[in-house]
Amino acid sequence: MNVVIWVQYDTIATQDKAKEKTFLKPAFAALDKPKGIVNLVGVVESVPMPINKLNTIDKRELVNLDFDLVLVTGHDVELAPILAEAEQLGLDTDKFVLDRTVCLPGFTLEKYQELRRSNLSILSMGWWAGIAYHKLGLPELSPTVGMYTSEEHFMNFLPEARWHLKKDLHFERTEYNYDLGINYPIFWLDGTQWFMNGFTNDADALETWNERKDKINWSNVLVTMHTTSPAVLERFDCLPYPKKACFVPFETELESGFYLDPKFCGGNLLHASEGILTGEVQAYDVWDLLLYGKKSRLIG
Repeated sequence: MNVVIWVQYDTIATQDKAKEKTFLKPAFAALDKPKGIVNLVGVVESVPMPINKLNTIDKRELVNLDFDLVLVTGHDVELAPILAEAEQLGLDTDKFVLDRTVCLPGFTLEKYQELRRSNLSILSMGWWAGIAYHKLGLPELSPTVGMYTSEEHFMNFLPEARWHLKKDLHFERTEYNYDLGINYPIFWLDGTQWFMNGFTNDADALETWNERKDKINWSNVLVTMHTTSPAVLERFDCLPYPKKACFVPFETELESGFYLDPKFCGGNLLHASEGILTGEVQAYDVWDLLLYGKKSRLIG
């Protein structure tokens, strides 16, 4: 596999030692496993920084270079602006992948390309959707990013989510989050309460919610939540969504029930469910889950 490293902003690398650097070593290991030896064919910088002293090539030369994948690396880098730049350069944007994405267990470029083309919308009870979009560098085609709601309210919202989302949000109050050190807004939507702790003011939260709800791809929706209640899981399993996953700490034969051993993340079911996305919990193939809603165990 011929790989180009696209260095974004403050990342420091060298062409000779890139595979040994801490921030790239896991990514190269993940690529080596399914595809064989990785051949580093070049390094480019999104914004050239002489202090880095990189042995780079000009971005414009990439159109003449034979490569299979462009590995984008940088501190908390976002993929969208880089894809826009790559498109202007006449490059195949399907080959661009974040380093944090290739580290997800089971990654293949083919699966990632399929997922990116699918325009997936994720409706989640908590930060699951936001973590997925960030980890994968995908556009946030869901209003349920940067917020959470209760199990009861989420279950009241889901059966008629499309109808509820036609209604307006109503600001209730702000609340202080000691862990984040911020005041965040709380809203009501047609009888359901939403805690938007990814925002620091109600105006930004409302604007973002309205923008994202209009981007939902209703032909490809994945619904996710977690619960310790078998009764809630049974209700969830009956919801009219082809792709849905409810993470539970007990064995179940229900198709939408994803059992997570309580030993994961010290018995914290929320963190364990999020660990599926970060790779910390390797209980299920996250690619099959995101693409098809399948409950597939990881192989190997």
